[in-house]
Amino acid sequence: MSAKRRGIAVMGEPLRHASEAGLVEIWRARCEEDASGDYVSGDPRLFVIIEEPAVEIALDGGDAGRAASRALCASYVPAGAPLHMSFGGATEVRHLDLHFDPDRLGPIRGLDAGAIATPRLMFRDDRVQRFARLFEAACRGADGALGLYGDGLVAALVAAAFAPGGESRRSALSDAQLRLSTEYIEQNCATAIRLGDLARLAGLSESYFSHAFKAATGMPPHRWQQQARIRRAKALIGLGDAPLSEIADALGFTDQAHFTRVFRELAGRTPSAWRALSR
Repeated sequence: MSAKRRGIAVMGEPLRHASEAGLVEIWRARCEEDASGDYVSGDPRLFVIIEEPAVEIALDGGDAGRAASRALCASYVPAGAPLHMSFGGATEVRHLDLHFDPDRLGPIRGLDAGAIATPRLMFRDDRVQRFARLFEAACRGADGALGLYGDGLVAALVAAAFAPGGESRRSALSDAQLRLSTEYIEQNCATAIRLGDLARLAGLSESYFSHAFKAATGMPPHRWQQQARIRRAKALIGLGDAPLSEIADALGFTDQAHFTRVFRELAGRTPSAWRALSR
């Protein structure tokens, strides 16, 4: 991404997670009076403000319009689209940048050619904020290596931004409960995960947990597990020439046909086509 900053000083190195689907960076910057910046990304970019600033921040996307806010919010900017940022006064700002490759994420509801080409400035979504917080907490872990858990958060963050779930009438999981349950699913995705095990981790009944997980993520626990299996399958496919039947068996699919069907649904192409793309 090209950036021209005036009166903006980056504070330290960003927290970072890189995967084949996208690059996530969490930045903190100090902004002087009348600070501004101009940015152009070569990839689609999701920009999430994760700490309420002391002043209003304005974004000008040219033909995309202009928006201003001092609240926690997110913005989506298509690849190659210019974005001008200005500040209503001196402040510090902490934000998450996600640059992603739509072709590597697979089908996501709402993520189509029209949405990819359409900027959205300063929108608010509780799930986007929640996944941004989880990302920051995970990046601040002891070794900073997020692995497939980080890849899962990338997919979840994009899905939340492009397929808003609206306001749920049910309470969502807390950040801590969601982190425990999603980490458990990622670590054990190849095995049969019982809803009761996840509910006990969160200290909830099975029924309440199931509804609260969907309120927090926009999908049921089983769907998250299936996506976790496919993320792990992508990693295994990219590692070498292991037969697809062995990968299917290792990840708990009933047979290769079942594996291929689920992979195509969640990745947008067959395992064989993914192997060719990875090479």
